[in-house]
Amino acid sequence: MPRTYVRKADDATIVKLNNVGLSLQGIADRQGVHLTTITNRLRVLGIAPADTRRAFMEDVFESLTAQQQDWLIDQLAPGHSVKEFIRALLIKEFMSRQRPGKAP
Repeated sequence: MPRTYVRKADDATIVKLNNVGLSLQGIADRQGVHLTTITNRLRVLGIAPADTRRAFMEDVFESLTAQQQDWLIDQLAPGHSVKEFIRALLIKEFMSRQRPGKAP
């Protein structure tokens, strides 16, 4: 009798987590599968893994205008990292979209 395999990880979820920028190991841990499973699934789907080795914020920063870069620098006082700043922006946006009567 042939063995039936059940997929633990959903392709759509893998793609979404990859798009968020999680590492392949992070995706594997969240999905309860091995790292190579995630790597192989992305390869089959023709999707490049998020390159978490590159400086994510450098890519974002370099895509901004000089005026936008200066504004961002001014927002990050000592003790306030860009990570904290982005987290706060995401929470603010999430909360604004959760208000009753607010269109998504």
